[in-house]
Amino acid sequence: MLVLTGEPALVRLARSILEPDRIVSGSAPFGPESLAVAGAADIVVIDLEAVDQDAILAVRRAYFDAALIVLSPERGETACIAALEMGADYLPRPFSPTDLAVRVRVAELRRFAATGRPRFYHNGALAFDLFSGKLSIDGQTVALAPSELAVLAHLAGKAGGVVGYERLLGDAESAGSPRGRAALRSCVMHLRHKIERDPLHPEILLAEIGVGYRLAPPTAGPMRRPRDCLPKDPE
Repeated sequence: MLVLTGEPALVRLARSILEPDRIVSGSAPFGPESLAVAGAADIVVIDLEAVDQDAILAVRRAYFDAALIVLSPERGETACIAALEMGADYLPRPFSPTDLAVRVRVAELRRFAATGRPRFYHNGALAFDLFSGKLSIDGQTVALAPSELAVLAHLAGKAGGVVGYERLLGDAESAGSPRGRAALRSCVMHLRHKIERDPLHPEILLAEIGVGYRLAPPTAGPMRRPRDCLPKDPE
């Protein structure tokens, strides 16, 4: 999620509310320069002094498939309608943390519905919910560190496709640095210990040398027999 704002406190607030389930990045206030360097995002929060349809349209062009949420101190029906007509949700300032969290979760659900993107990644007994960020294996919840969750979410969102180092690390500088690559390799190894039968011979989280990583294409989960069909103990 990207927050276009001139207030660092707003970015910190969004991170405190939404991370680690969602990675939040901040940028300069809305403008051509901030859009040019902001990077990829599936949800964009735009902090405006007043609802400006030209500004919303510019963000829509830059992030044509992202969900937009407009924040503004401007209140009233006119401001709300103006944002909605541009395909953006509207949240007047000041707002409660719960209000922002709910808007983001609704935006995520709408994106799943609009794009037809699968909400779940399954591979055998492994199941990952891209909406809630929950991972389970054989029905048992597996705890993930924030960095592990971020990497798995990126990969599961493009299951079967390669995700480059730059995307996984968040910026080009980290992707090209030895320290950044080493941190990513460490994160991947920890993930493999949690999801692979043999972490040294991975079948799910696969490396594309010199490019990035990918998850194996999703498969159906293992069939489970109903409890009453299980063999009975001999009497």
